[in-house]
Amino acid sequence: MLTLTNAAAQKTGAVYWIDHFVLNSEDVPRWAAFNTKVLGAYDLPAVRGIFQAVGPILIGAFEAKAPLPPTAGIGKGLPRYGYFIDKADIAAHVRRLDANGVAHSGPVRTAADGEAGTAIYWQDPDGNQFEFWAPDALPAGALAAPSSEGVGRISHAVFESRDLGRSAEFFKRYCEVEPVHDADVAADTLALRLAGGARLIYKKVEKFGGRTTGTGMSDVHTALCVHQDSFFPNYRRLWANLPAWGDDALACAPNQSMESLPARTVRHGSPEGRKFYSVVEKGDDFFDWDTNQFHFVGGTPKDGSMAAYEGHTVGAYLAAWEKEHGSLDGFRTMVTG
Repeated sequence: MLTLTNAAAQKTGAVYWIDHFVLNSEDVPRWAAFNTKVLGAYDLPAVRGIFQAVGPILIGAFEAKAPLPPTAGIGKGLPRYGYFIDKADIAAHVRRLDANGVAHSGPVRTAADGEAGTAIYWQDPDGNQFEFWAPDALPAGALAAPSSEGVGRISHAVFESRDLGRSAEFFKRYCEVEPVHDADVAADTLALRLAGGARLIYKKVEKFGGRTTGTGMSDVHTALCVHQDSFFPNYRRLWANLPAWGDDALACAPNQSMESLPARTVRHGSPEGRKFYSVVEKGDDFFDWDTNQFHFVGGTPKDGSMAAYEGHTVGAYLAAWEKEHGSLDGFRTMVTG
């Protein structure tokens, strides 16, 4: 249950999990049908595009505003999202990919991204990149309530970075996660271990692949779960240190490119994000330095552990305050501290 008691006095905290992601598709119904077959996903009510449940997590897609750029290929294109699977089920997942005509790699043993295990790289009909990830040791909660096809939580997300040191500093400061220091991590790679056991991974690039919001896509983003008590404190830290970009994430000065924009906060495009912005005058989306868009989700632990949680976006916090107080009076003061 979401509580707001003493919310103004709560403390910042680390990111535990990747709660959900949203990509772009040139054919959203096709994308959804594909996920139903490959992941065991099922549709959820959505105001825009499509959202689906895959076991305990959400995935989503919005219609692409323009033809998607070419992908760099299976296991190479970015961003890329991984799903936890059990290593005992690797062969079954490969057979299902084959049965559905999905382009994929064979099982690949690797420790180059900060964890040892076996990956199966694959792509959807739009060329968006994914993998099934079977780590040598599954973290608690990774396969809690898996999908009908044995697919668990989002294991990791892989993004582009022009400066790995800057990316590491950004996530240490705002998400309280540290790099994995291991001799097996590839030289062009930054691996960040989340508190629940998932990872954020960055690959050094000289040129972006063009599949992020900051390169012109439509609200492509990744949601990061923190403990509910850290939700607003983490946002306050962002608001205190990053420039606010209002309601236009890609607003540029004359002769400025989208790719050169700084890390920043911006209004979330959903109806609840717009409502939150109108009340608080703060955006709940944020960008890193490399065109990637994020927002936080507050997690209420189940059975005392963040291995399983109930997720809450800003809409839930608005509703909880209004239910408790009869109006949104005082909500802005509570949020901003």
